[in-house]
Amino acid sequence: MAKYIPKNEFGLPKSSLPPLGLMGLFNYLKSYYNEIELIDRNVNPTSIEKLIKDADHIYIGGMIAQEKGFLEDAKIVKNAGKLLIAGGTIISEDSPLTELADHLVENEAEMVIDDLLEGIYYGNAEKYYKGMLTHPEKFFQPDYSSINLKNYQSMSVQITRGCPFNCEFCDITARFGKKQRIAPTEHTENAFKQMYNLGWRGSVFIVDDNFIGNPKEAIELLKNLHRIDNEIGYSFPKYSEVSVNLSDDTPTMQELRKWFRKAYFIDNFFGVETNNTEALQETGKNQNLRGKKTIIEKLKLITEETGTSMMMGIIHGFDSDTSDAVEKLIEFINKTHIPTVMVGLLQALPKTELWNRMKKEGRIIENSTGNNTDGTMNFIPYNISEKEAEQNYVKILERIYHESAFFERVKRALRLINPEFKNGSTPMSLKEKLYSASRILTKDNSSTYWKYLKDAHKIARERFGFFSKGYWFIISEYLTYCARYTHMKTQMQIIKEQIKTRIYEQWQLYSWKDYKILQINDTTLN
Repeated sequence: MAKYIPKNEFGLPKSSLPPLGLMGLFNYLKSYYNEIELIDRNVNPTSIEKLIKDADHIYIGGMIAQEKGFLEDAKIVKNAGKLLIAGGTIISEDSPLTELADHLVENEAEMVIDDLLEGIYYGNAEKYYKGMLTHPEKFFQPDYSSINLKNYQSMSVQITRGCPFNCEFCDITARFGKKQRIAPTEHTENAFKQMYNLGWRGSVFIVDDNFIGNPKEAIELLKNLHRIDNEIGYSFPKYSEVSVNLSDDTPTMQELRKWFRKAYFIDNFFGVETNNTEALQETGKNQNLRGKKTIIEKLKLITEETGTSMMMGIIHGFDSDTSDAVEKLIEFINKTHIPTVMVGLLQALPKTELWNRMKKEGRIIENSTGNNTDGTMNFIPYNISEKEAEQNYVKILERIYHESAFFERVKRALRLINPEFKNGSTPMSLKEKLYSASRILTKDNSSTYWKYLKDAHKIARERFGFFSKGYWFIISEYLTYCARYTHMKTQMQIIKEQIKTRIYEQWQLYSWKDYKILQINDTTLN
């Protein structure tokens, strides 16, 4: 959309990332329609009734976590008498969308899209299309001109699909396969060159399920990204999702860590999940347990050798988790150098091994919300009740986002991160950067941010010298952490209020172990 949405409280674009899947679909459908428009509901506040007034066909896509808004929009579309085609990971055969959409596409659409379009044209399209694993040559290629780049904090691109690991709680292998499929080099090259030609100079999130799913191929991908940057004459700051086995002490992983630095990755997200060895084994996350190093030592090694900052995912609610173990988990998190920690309660997603096991054991109570940070579970935990799990969740958040704990992790991070300083920057002007910094340092928690700014200044000056590129990078990172702290504190307060006022059902007051001991019958669960 050409419309520009107001910036957020820090003077940054309102939305973090564009709708990559819809951008690819837009590009493919352009040759089939006289007029086509992409609407991102995250950035366009106009009522959907007005947006679709002149449209004939409406394609909507989304994830399970977006189900509420997705259903609301679908109802409006149908009430307006439009043909509705729904897709994305939200789609399943038992989804409430089956009652609303004219046609549905589950999972990858590339291999069924032609049949769908032909069926729509001739009036004999099927109701439900089940996508299959797509050959990389046929991956949809996003058209970045379909959006207003100024609406976003970062751009996104997909290079691979699939992950070789089969973590019990994750639906990636069920949806996209264990063998990593890699897009042709020209796809990646076209994406980065189009972004550059459209004026994008900010960061790029590589949305792959696990960028290093095939380590040897990942080295070649990094070399290719490095080459593309050189050809363009600009180095895009990049980040992705990466598994902890990047720390493995093998020649391949050593070379891989080196190329992350050369390809100008400045951040990565790691699914650490827990410090509980039994829980990692239980969920099949054995890649986190390789070698003799502790997880904290592995994470530190990765930052030392790649130079990148880190984000970390943590989950509470595994079968072997107990309330007594929460203190150890908090201590573990606060000993790392990772300020940004996404903590969530375990949810059993459809198609996962966890869902299948919970279903077989009779522990599934409701469908997953798809959002593991909303403070809820959809099955009965083994050692603790859901109520206890939620109380533990709040305790973890309060302790890791306590001022002293968070900024101690920030200081550790600022002493370690050390990417190659290239010409990559942000798409903000100097005026916008100063405005954003002033907003961060004068709004909520501003006294705290000024208090620790002197520590950031000291670290930056000692490491890189006053007013050098390294100095400003450290100060910029510090302000980014401050903005994230404000966001996390706000989200934590929302979750605390929700949990405080929650009325619990009977099944949420007992652990599965309690049910087995007390032999409570199934009717008590409802």
